[in-house]
Amino acid sequence: MKNKTPLLSIVMITYNHAPYIKEAMESCLSQETSFPFELIVCDDASTDGTTEIVSQYAEKHDNLVFLPQPVNGIGAHNFMDGLRQVRSKYIAFCEGDDYWTSPHKLEKQVRFLEENPDFSVSCHKVELKFENRPGDEKKQYIYKDCSADDERIRQGIFYADEAVANYYFQTSSYVFRWRFRDGLPHWFRKWMLYDHALFMLHAVEGKIKYFDEAMSVWRRNETGYSWLQNIDKGIFFQKEGYGWIRFYQEMDKFFSGRFHLQIRERILLALRNMVENCLETGNIARIKKIAEDHQEWFLKLVKDNASLFEAVKLALPEKITHTPPWMGKPEEKTEEPQKIIGGIMELDLLSIPENADSIWSHWTKGKEYVCFANAFSALIAWVYHRRIRRIWLPVVVSPILVEELDRLWIPYCFYPVGKDLTPPIDFIASTKPGDAVLTQAYFGRPPEKKLCEALSERKDVLWIDDRSASLEPANNTGADVVLYNPVAVLGVPDGGILVGEGLTGLQPSPADKSGFITMRRELTLECFENPSNRANLVMQEQKIEIGNPLPGGNISRLTLGLLQRIPLSDIAKRRQINWRLLHESLSQWALCPEEHAINFTPTAYPLLIPENIPTVFLSTALKKKNILCGGLGMNLNEKYKGTLGEESELLKRLIHLPCDHRYDAGDMLTIANEILLIFCGKSHLGVPGTRIKI
Repeated sequence: MKNKTPLLSIVMITYNHAPYIKEAMESCLSQETSFPFELIVCDDASTDGTTEIVSQYAEKHDNLVFLPQPVNGIGAHNFMDGLRQVRSKYIAFCEGDDYWTSPHKLEKQVRFLEENPDFSVSCHKVELKFENRPGDEKKQYIYKDCSADDERIRQGIFYADEAVANYYFQTSSYVFRWRFRDGLPHWFRKWMLYDHALFMLHAVEGKIKYFDEAMSVWRRNETGYSWLQNIDKGIFFQKEGYGWIRFYQEMDKFFSGRFHLQIRERILLALRNMVENCLETGNIARIKKIAEDHQEWFLKLVKDNASLFEAVKLALPEKITHTPPWMGKPEEKTEEPQKIIGGIMELDLLSIPENADSIWSHWTKGKEYVCFANAFSALIAWVYHRRIRRIWLPVVVSPILVEELDRLWIPYCFYPVGKDLTPPIDFIASTKPGDAVLTQAYFGRPPEKKLCEALSERKDVLWIDDRSASLEPANNTGADVVLYNPVAVLGVPDGGILVGEGLTGLQPSPADKSGFITMRRELTLECFENPSNRANLVMQEQKIEIGNPLPGGNISRLTLGLLQRIPLSDIAKRRQINWRLLHESLSQWALCPEEHAINFTPTAYPLLIPENIPTVFLSTALKKKNILCGGLGMNLNEKYKGTLGEESELLKRLIHLPCDHRYDAGDMLTIANEILLIFCGKSHLGVPGTRIKI
């Protein structure tokens, strides 16, 4: 089998399937065929021993390809990576907790497709095996009843339109004539309905052959995606309904409405159960939201269900009596609000003229831009809009961003940044067309020239230059989009700004539905009025950020007005002076000791704490002297396990000392002197590890 090009590839995705993976692999590897085949096992960073079991099998079997993921991605890139390995004529599937029961399964299905070129899909009956149930129960199957008057149905021959609305096939039975050696359609994502998507993408190329013979087992347990659907459809669709609907809408667009009527039934299935669950729980606001988001489908649902219509009519009389949903929303008023003259005077900021040297001018002059309530909203909106295949993140990145990518099912992976936060450019060779790379300007330092040049050369890979920790404008870097975060570098109430081409359609409405901007503004004013209480307000600031990772709405007028009036050149000069003052005393502990003359605008001074001094001791001692310092803002957790190298020790020892334009030479001298006292063991808290006498 070695060195032979396989006619068929079996893709097996697995995660924590240690009790089942041997049975699954054995059932595939023991297939009796007249042609060569391979088994591609994609392990999503299992933690229960699955990885070790597959590794042992890979050493014994030449036709087993093992693709372990370095970090768990909840199935997204794991499945996609497996599909990209397939170069054979045919493809089959068997997940790590399922198994095949007939050694002749592949031979039977492939032989039929070889002899019948007008067929593109072959599948068969599948046995259901429920975990934690007595073994003497009557067997259940996923099957299609072929006992019909139509001779075609009796022969198990079907067409694509019959497989959309009435989906009765299961993944472990598939054998496709593989048509995507050059990549899947741009909209394809590993949503939990990926099996139906792949099935339809191949079924449209020919006819479907169904064998009325059970040749595989689909193992059912509480960890499966569709288990909840069997227990309570209402709860299932409240949890997964929006993803279900989005998937079928994308499918409808891809097939240009060819299966619109059948797809509509799948969408109505989700909406019907979502609304019924809302009525049972009294969640009227949720019904309004469903109706607004899916009006074109919701109208059909209401009109075709009389009893449900009456329930909605009782619950929402104002919507039914005055404006029936199928008549559309009332026309919105487009008149400009009349200017108010007099009353209480607003903040007198606009009376100050705009500055030609302003931060806003440097960031956006002559470029296309859009503004959001915060930087996370801006970044996620662009990534989602561009339908990124996978986004590459530095291992030192905000956990909030990673959580939002998980929530939106946007695939991602990590690249290293090394002991000085400088990424090696060799990771770029691992990127694929349609990927995006996020670079970051740590403490204000922009990406190195070599990295910028390497990313600019990859025209098939998108580049996001994240300047959330920088005041420097990104001039002619070659990035597809540049992200600025005025909150992080200036302390203004809100804002996230994207600069690049093709952004106009992303501009959100001015409304602040989440209240995020209001809360940020109040906190900013409190910090302004009570600067001595700044340390106690940090927790409030973090709570607001975590509670509103993706706030709606646009940047506030207050922030915009400030950005247009704050001069950049003066701020940059003062920050560079402060950096140099700290560097004169602390260079031997600096992250980059060789950077004596910096050519960027720093937001902080990065300092490596000696190994004999705990980070918490240093930060506590400084805080007692009213010196507040921070770290990289990343909590180490299991998600990053296995992805960190030299950065791991760096994250434990690196702190950021304040050196921005708010402070003068005396402040820098105070910081440097206190640091030196702590490093010499002469701090007011004594030596680390000794008991303090009060």
